[in-house]
Amino acid sequence: MSVTHCALSGQPLIDPVVSVKTGHVYERSAITKYIQSTGRCPITNVELSLPDIISLQANPSAKPRPLSQNSIPGLIDAFKNEWDAVVIETHELKKYIDVLRQELSHSLYQYDAACRVIARLVKEKDELVHALQELNKEDKE
Repeated sequence: MSVTHCALSGQPLIDPVVSVKTGHVYERSAITKYIQSTGRCPITNVELSLPDIISLQANPSAKPRPLSQNSIPGLIDAFKNEWDAVVIETHELKKYIDVLRQELSHSLYQYDAACRVIARLVKEKDELVHALQELNKEDKE
């Protein structure tokens, strides 16, 4: 008897329950359907009703591996799928970085152009202020 997999379906437990009469552990959805259709325990054939099952408190961070990952080929497939997901995510991140680099380059170009325009305007203002001062000196004389 396993406390990580349903005794009825063999799948990993998401919402585990235990039978008070038999002590077997089931997935709530699987045993509920079975009890409603037959009224008996699927393993011992003892009469069973919905009040005879109680919830188990399981640590949600320690989920069991699926049955497909209990063999070498299953583990290889799981690693392959994980690798594929990492490669796809890395590719998407690289594309996003390229877009960000282009936007940053454009922004820096605009900033540099704005600084040049400001510098030119400050220079023209200084020249005009100097010319105005010269005119004021000539008028006073």
